[in-house]
Amino acid sequence: MTPYNKDSGGALTAGAELLASPRLLYWLLGSLVILCATGTIIPQGESVAWYTGRFGAWAGLLLRLRLTDVYHSGPFTALLGALGLNLALCTWRRQVHMRLRPDVLLTHLAILAVLSGGMLSALRGRRGSLPLTVGQTTDWAEGTRRFRLPFAVKLEDFHLDLYDSGRHRLTVTSRQESWNETAEVRPGQTTAFHGGALKVVALDYYPDFALGSKGPATRSSEPNNPALRLALTDAQGIEKHWAFARFPGFHSDPKSRYIVAYELIPGRIKQFRSEVSLIEGGWVSTRRSIAVNKPLRWKGFTLYQAGYDPENPNYSNVLVSHDPGVPVVYAGFLLLTAGLAWTFLLALRRPT
Repeated sequence: MTPYNKDSGGALTAGAELLASPRLLYWLLGSLVILCATGTIIPQGESVAWYTGRFGAWAGLLLRLRLTDVYHSGPFTALLGALGLNLALCTWRRQVHMRLRPDVLLTHLAILAVLSGGMLSALRGRRGSLPLTVGQTTDWAEGTRRFRLPFAVKLEDFHLDLYDSGRHRLTVTSRQESWNETAEVRPGQTTAFHGGALKVVALDYYPDFALGSKGPATRSSEPNNPALRLALTDAQGIEKHWAFARFPGFHSDPKSRYIVAYELIPGRIKQFRSEVSLIEGGWVSTRRSIAVNKPLRWKGFTLYQAGYDPENPNYSNVLVSHDPGVPVVYAGFLLLTAGLAWTFLLALRRPT
C-alpha cells in the first residue's frame, strides 16, 4: 500500500479527504468539549421525577435532547466514532512517516483504543439506581433509561455508623411561671434550668424505644425512635417525664408543672452501608455488604452505596453501573503512556 498523494490521484474521495483533515480534528474536539461540559453541568442518570422536580418545565426538553444522559447519547457516540475515523485516516496518510517513528504510531493506536472504549461504554454502558427498603427485592434499575439486571437485588438490612450517638436537646416550658428554656442534656447527668431553680436528670436513653413484656426497652442501637426518661426536680418536688423525639407530646400529663420537648441532633455520620443479597434463578448467589468506597462487583455490574433517607432508617439508594468499555480505555492509557515514554527516550538520544 502506498501513501496517499493528492497530486497523483489517490484512492480517497473528497469526503474521505475531509475526514482525514487535521482541521476536522479541532472541530470534533471542540464539540466533544462542549458535550462533556454539558454533562458536567447537568447531573446525569437521575430519574425522570428528579429532573422534573429540579428543572420544572425544562425537564421535558432536557430529556428529549438526551442531555440527561449525554455520554450514552447518539451525538456523543457519533463524535467519538468520527474522531476515531479521523485519527485513523490521518495515521494512514502518514504511514511512511509512521514506519520511521513507531513510537508515534503506538501513541495514535493508544488514542484509538481510548476512543473505542468510550464508544463501547456509550453503546453498551448502563447506569441507574435501585431505591430499596429493607426486605424489598428488585431487578429493575431506575434512571433516564430503565433497564433490567441479570440478577435481583434484595436489601437485607441498612446501617448508619456514627462517630457519636448524637446530642440531646430539651426545651422545658413552665406552666406555672410561663418561662421556657432550651439546653442540651446528657444521659446520667444533671442539667440546671432557669438559674438552677429546676434540675433535670436524663435517667435513661432509648435509641429505638419499644415497650416489651419486661417494660421499656430498645430494639436496636439505631436512633429509629429516640426517647428519654427524665426526672425534673424543683422546690415543689420531683416529676417523672417521658420525652419522645419523633412524637412530641406523647405520654405527657396535662397536670404536670412542665412541658418538655425533646430533639435528638444526630451524630456525625462515619459510614452508611447496605447488606444485600443477589438472587439468580430464585437462589441467593451471594450476600455482601456495600459501603461508601466499598462497591460490589458482580457479573460485569458494579453496585455502589449512593444515599439514604434520614427520615426513613430502612431506606437505601444503591447505584448500579455496567461499563464494558473501561478495560479498553485503561489498556489505551497504558499504551499511551508507553508511546509517550518511548518518544521521550528517543528525544533524549537524539543529537542536539
